[in-house]
Amino acid sequence: MKNIKYDLVLFGATGFTGRLVAEYLTKEYGVSNKKFVWAIAGREKKKLDNLKTYLSKFDSNAKILPSLIADSLDRRSLDNISSVSRLIISTVGPYLKYGKLLVESCVVNGTDYCDLTGEVPFIRDSIDTFDSLAKTNNCKIIHSCGFDSVPSDIGVLFLQQKAESKFGKPCDQIKFYARGMKGGPSGGTIESMINISSYIKLRPKLSGLLGNPYALNPDGQLLDGPDGSSLRSVEWDEKMNFWICPFIMSGINTRIVRRSNALMSYPYGKDFKYSEVYSFNKGLFGFMKSVSMLIGMASLKIAISFKSTLWLLRKLFLPVPGEGPSKKKRDEGYFKVLLVGYSDGKKISCIVTGDRDPGYAGTAKMISESALSLILEGESTPDVSGVLTPASGIGDVVVNRLSDKGIVFKIE
Repeated sequence: MKNIKYDLVLFGATGFTGRLVAEYLTKEYGVSNKKFVWAIAGREKKKLDNLKTYLSKFDSNAKILPSLIADSLDRRSLDNISSVSRLIISTVGPYLKYGKLLVESCVVNGTDYCDLTGEVPFIRDSIDTFDSLAKTNNCKIIHSCGFDSVPSDIGVLFLQQKAESKFGKPCDQIKFYARGMKGGPSGGTIESMINISSYIKLRPKLSGLLGNPYALNPDGQLLDGPDGSSLRSVEWDEKMNFWICPFIMSGINTRIVRRSNALMSYPYGKDFKYSEVYSFNKGLFGFMKSVSMLIGMASLKIAISFKSTLWLLRKLFLPVPGEGPSKKKRDEGYFKVLLVGYSDGKKISCIVTGDRDPGYAGTAKMISESALSLILEGESTPDVSGVLTPASGIGDVVVNRLSDKGIVFKIE
């Protein structure tokens, strides 16, 4: 039997995103609450102590918040925290570099786990390596619990439930339109993008994995389905009267949604089609914004592929790991997503909105409430284990939790 001391341990608490998660938990739930016991974890005691001092601005009890020392590359130290925890949140990326040992530790010790990865190769490796043992040890390993991919995965689940109620059957196709967002990049996110590019360069066979729309489906189902590659140009969407262009997170989000469908035994149907785009209003201005977005994404992708341009970007423009948008930018941020589905030609749509920037303040809410759904409302979540997704492992219980905190799912 595990000697559980903590319901939740936040690993990577002193990093940029980790601090936001710690701040969110402190502000919303307090350090000494009656619902769950939590702790922070990281490599350096001094940084953890400094974080507790900062958190004491929001809760005077923060100085007694338990702090644990662990290193993402030291398996024994990770076992020391996973063996005494019900669930670990990890905000330590890039996950391809720093994530695998913690997942292994959680699986071996039967500890639930949530992270923020958007790295397809990392998740594929996690599935191949740990899914079977996670099922044996009855734990949930849930990747992508932030802006990638909660609005997509939980949004599709929410819309499909409403379609079932309204039409008596699910939508056979859903399209995600990013309608607007405001925030800023962090050094950790940029570093993850760079790391994936470097990782694939050293393993050219994996380029096929990234190109497979069903790359995260269970074994034997990697080619099942009607979806092809994501949009690569600017197009006019006649159904919605939008200019559309590629959405930078579609590569991870679409694969998470398809894995959810497969893990849940295809409630959306085996011929379910799903795609994601960025969208702009009609007219010349909307067209120009689409073109500008496309050029920007293509330029960034090319720039991080070469050492010389990457060095220049890092020197002049890119934030370093541990840096991110200011509090003012986070507070002024927002996001709005439109999901439009069709069931035998009948249309239904929902909007997902957030009152803070999506990548950081919004993501802190999403991963916190995803974890607390498992801790506080576990009996209402799906009775499954393994390497899962937000929809298949947490389910719709997180919708109300998020809506209470400013991230709202609403039928239009």
